[in-house]
Amino acid sequence: MCAVESSWSPGEIPPDLIERLKNCQKPLILTHIYPDGDALGSAVGMHRALQQLGAHPRTILTHPVPEKLLFIDHDNLAEVLSESSDLQPESLVAEADLIIVVDTSAPERLGLLESAVSASEVPRVCIDHHLEGSLDYFASVWCEPASPATGNLVFELISALGLQHDKNTAETLFVSLATDTGWSRHSNAGFQAWKYAAEMVSLGVDPEPIYNRIFQSFSHERTRSLGDLLSKSVLCQGGKVLYSVFTEEIRSQHRVNMEDLDGFVDSLGQVKGTEIVFLVVEVGPERFKVSLRSRGDYSVHGVAAQFGGGGHAKAAGCRLNGSEEDVIRQLLAACESLLEGDFDPAAQVDETPR
Repeated sequence: MCAVESSWSPGEIPPDLIERLKNCQKPLILTHIYPDGDALGSAVGMHRALQQLGAHPRTILTHPVPEKLLFIDHDNLAEVLSESSDLQPESLVAEADLIIVVDTSAPERLGLLESAVSASEVPRVCIDHHLEGSLDYFASVWCEPASPATGNLVFELISALGLQHDKNTAETLFVSLATDTGWSRHSNAGFQAWKYAAEMVSLGVDPEPIYNRIFQSFSHERTRSLGDLLSKSVLCQGGKVLYSVFTEEIRSQHRVNMEDLDGFVDSLGQVKGTEIVFLVVEVGPERFKVSLRSRGDYSVHGVAAQFGGGGHAKAAGCRLNGSEEDVIRQLLAACESLLEGDFDPAAQVDETPR
């Protein structure tokens, strides 16, 4: 476990962030494209907290979340931009008196909302735990890169705002924490992660049905797809790098959607002796989504950043354009450089990632 992550404790919350949250009346809560459990949990947890303060927040997602996570939005607070023509970015921003961005500090990850947010004079604040971002973009930022999740930062904020934690919000933020730490398996699950989890359980959260709902409710088609993925995996670099490619042909054959692929890269990481694993998923003609994982002292964040992505030290991702062969070649070259200790995250790549 990384010493920085295992010894992390929350830093001081910026006082002006607290004041802005206390004084807003019509906050707009946003998060990154293709929201995961931490993004949804952080946004919904923040929404409920502001409601307790008497505000009238709106939480807008650019894309729908995986169906298995919808239960943490108990009151259907989050609205999805791509599902309603009535939701216009410019109007949403114009109605707000504060824009709150959670689980990302990179403006480009706001997707279709970024242009309206950037053009507006409405103050922007951020709560995040990622390594990359544009902190100058915000009037106030609380970013803790070694934090297990953003959800536990929202948990801290609720207390700092003088509010009481309720069971539903505790469950929502528990899922933020559990999904971003791989159910406390990843290196970011240090002492504080366990402490937060214990506090949430003391508030009535029941971990067993949550685990079953998220991690043990897969379709047979998804399981067969995983089998195909594992059978096509390639071990290289003396057994230190393992990768696999999930093509559109395989996905169509088994009739699985993109959200069914969640966790596939972690299955690749179960192979003994590997230091870096990556999964390349075809999302369109010569367009690929890449998920990277690492062990030990190796950080794949720089690899993802080289290709225009980002994330965390041990879990990161990016998108690449080009032929499947070119994408694999570039990723393997970056992984080889990382293993040999001469990796340059500023190196140029052959294709411009999208």
